[in-house]
Amino acid sequence: MSMVRTTSLTKRYGAVLAVNALSFAVEPGETFAIIGPNGAGKTTTLRILLGLTRPDSGGAEVGPRGLAPHHPEARRDLGYVPQRVEFPHGRTVAEVLRFFADIRGLEKRAVERALERVGLTSHAARRASELSGGYTQRLSLAQALLADPALLVLDEPTASLDPEATWEFRSLVEQLKREGKTILLCSHLLTEVERVADRVLILVEGRAAALERLAVLRERQAREMQRSLELGVEPPSLEDVFLSVVRAERPAPAPMNPEPARDGP
Repeated sequence: MSMVRTTSLTKRYGAVLAVNALSFAVEPGETFAIIGPNGAGKTTTLRILLGLTRPDSGGAEVGPRGLAPHHPEARRDLGYVPQRVEFPHGRTVAEVLRFFADIRGLEKRAVERALERVGLTSHAARRASELSGGYTQRLSLAQALLADPALLVLDEPTASLDPEATWEFRSLVEQLKREGKTILLCSHLLTEVERVADRVLILVEGRAAALERLAVLRERQAREMQRSLELGVEPPSLEDVFLSVVRAERPAPAPMNPEPARDGP
């Protein structure tokens, strides 16, 4: 059974069609990336999968039990890491995790395991509010891992991190991937996901513009590089290949109407 499945998922906000008949599936053990420019529908899709909003039509199932996202038990099957997070002032790293563990009825050992998995054991007594951006995201990941969920949802987790912290966080994600976790990773940059993703769903204006294995995008890049060498122009990056898909799927802008000729005086 798929860990995530959507069928003709559609959501409007007034006149804006945020998600347009979107269908995809994430298989167990897969690292699946949703990427697209700002306004592509990524956030709305994640909000539906997290049970924070409901679609106007279509359906979604999450977790190993295939539950609807708004089902009370659905959040037990997944861990969520947002783009930015703030933890209570005055609480230590360990206290923050114990608070969330108590809410979920988890044993004390769950906190120790989560700290070990993200490399925060030596920082357990530090105040969470004093952590750097990179270590704050590690704490957010530790909170998501407390119940050892089968599915992790990461929403642009390195968007506000410096290069070193970004590398460290990606290394943690790679380790979770090797452990067999199913990971749904959302970003607006292909470079954010290319190290870890198995497949990439490119969203453009709420639609699925492409759903490819990363290896296929790399093959397309290789063909474009060969063509560039023959033409003597700069070869494309993987990001350029991604942008070419986005541009091809966007509707052409309407031509501007010329101003009508004005009669003379």
